[in-house]
Amino acid sequence: MNDRTITDPRTAPRGPGTGAADPAFRARLDGFLTEHRALLDDPRWEDGTPPVPALLAAAGAAGLFRDAWAAGPADRPRALWRAVDLHAALARVGGGAPGAAVLTHLDVATRLLGALPGADRALVDGALAGRTTGALAATEPEHGSDLARLTTRVHRDGDRLAVTGGKWFISNAPFADHLLVLADDPDAATGRPGPALLLVPAGAPGVATTPLDALGHRGLTGQVRLDAAPVSAVLVPGGHGLLVLMRHWLHERVMLAVRMGELADAVLRHAVAAARQRHTFGVPLLGNQHVRFTLARLTAETEEVRAAARQGVRLLAEGSCPAAYAAACKHRAAAVLREVADEALQLAGGDGYRTGHPANRALRDALGLALAGGTDELMLQQIDRG
Repeated sequence: MNDRTITDPRTAPRGPGTGAADPAFRARLDGFLTEHRALLDDPRWEDGTPPVPALLAAAGAAGLFRDAWAAGPADRPRALWRAVDLHAALARVGGGAPGAAVLTHLDVATRLLGALPGADRALVDGALAGRTTGALAATEPEHGSDLARLTTRVHRDGDRLAVTGGKWFISNAPFADHLLVLADDPDAATGRPGPALLLVPAGAPGVATTPLDALGHRGLTGQVRLDAAPVSAVLVPGGHGLLVLMRHWLHERVMLAVRMGELADAVLRHAVAAARQRHTFGVPLLGNQHVRFTLARLTAETEEVRAAARQGVRLLAEGSCPAAYAAACKHRAAAVLREVADEALQLAGGDGYRTGHPANRALRDALGLALAGGTDELMLQQIDRG
């Protein structure tokens, strides 16, 4: 099996509607990867103290976030495909963790904030410059992704709004300058009852953030405790918070599928090259037909995931991506990435069990990526609803 069988996303042709090739952006991206290779490969990405602020500042200074940001509706397709190029490139460096931080920064917190009419433009500009970052604080310890059962509450505290509760498994929370907090508003403090989306300064009194010692993407996620924390802005009033997030999740889930497809591709490339070099019983692993067929099947499934994700990007660019399709992309990508990483670890033998091995890291990270943007079960529920 040839290790170039797997398509390189940087040279792969794009079909109709995917936007024109963008060599200038790719050249800037290549230059960034070369210049900041030491930062991307920094061992802190694996030891629980990832240099997220340094990476975001460098990417912002290089203009990568602004390049992947739509200035208006007409610019949306080009910006989306630049984001795809960015996520594809970062999936292949630093064990994938730098890409997780960038996707959360650009395609979760910043893109959600920028889509809201009442958002502070200075916050968006700061995020695009890499000077500040935010975190979407939605899930909670008690109910996880069941956001219809929020225990975090917004309430009146004298002449101001405050929010009290706890959030759990929040990406980029340990590094956030501001939090986008989903909270219930039972007393219509924001204007009407129901879930509201609030802007809370991460350094304000009453806000405590603790990194989670997770299995993968160590140090990138955290838990947040809010104790009458001040609300600096009501981004979405009560009753509309979940509706806004449901629209946002279309984008997030497709981009997560893009990222998982590229991670699977990168792990497969490494597995094929390693299987060519590793010998068992006097012959290369690739001399075994079962090994070749396993890698061939996984290659086909990975290409399926990557193609489906890119179709999702085309639909996002057209403004016509169904919720069920976005969920299907993410669900399938998560399953394929887990299987690819597991098989790659098996092929590596004892070396694959070693911390730092690409398959080891990918398997741990794949479990977390299956949770991000909604669990597998939530994806199936969305697919079932259509």
